Amino acid sequence: MMKDAWGDIEYPTPFGMEDQTVEEKAIAMADSKSGASLKLTILNPMGRVWTMVAGGGASVVYADTIADFAEANGGSVADLANYGEYSGGPTTSETKFYADTVIDLMTRHKDPQGQDKILIIGGAIANFTDVAKTFTGIIQSFEENHEKIKEHNTKIYVRRGGPNYEIGLKNIKEAADRLGLNIEVYGPQTHVTDIVRMALEK
Repeated sequence: MMKDAWGDIEYPTPFGMEDQTVEEKAIAMADSKSGASLKLTILNPMGRVWTMVAGGGASVVYADTIADFAEANGGSVADLANYGEYSGGPTTSETKFYADTVIDLMTRHKDPQGQDKILIIGGAIANFTDVAKTFTGIIQSFEENHEKIKEHNTKIYVRRGGPNYEIGLKNIKEAADRLGLNIEVYGPQTHVTDIVRMALEK
């Protein structure tokens, strides 16, 4: 609002946060050009649990649940590699860019303890985001990155509801099976955070 009076201002990094990485800046730039919401914060690039969560509220619930279950099952909060969300009806290409970024980060480092990587694609029940459309972007990312995903023995857990969720879940399951990816897919009949329990208890 005050740009004309104050000129261009470079805001400092918020208290308690480090300077943004290249990937965080890229997602922030995509967010600034979109009517949707795209957020990414890298917590531990060596972490083994990565998330792609739809919805701001859901992202908080998933992060808390992952931290709780990790510590309860012999791990630590440091297992959680990232925090973020994609929501507000992102396009297929925006979702693919987000998925490409997360998968690239996830597959840069092997887990120091030799454990499998976990990718949680979660969300509550969307109000207006077309699940089939956003999942098409994730599927396109799978198709380009499936070899890297398999190299890290990544186990993928999906839970989603909302418009066209049946089509979206069917498509992502069929694509992952075709590409030889280890995936479990659940709809809104499964509790929103049950996939965290399934992933971390195993």
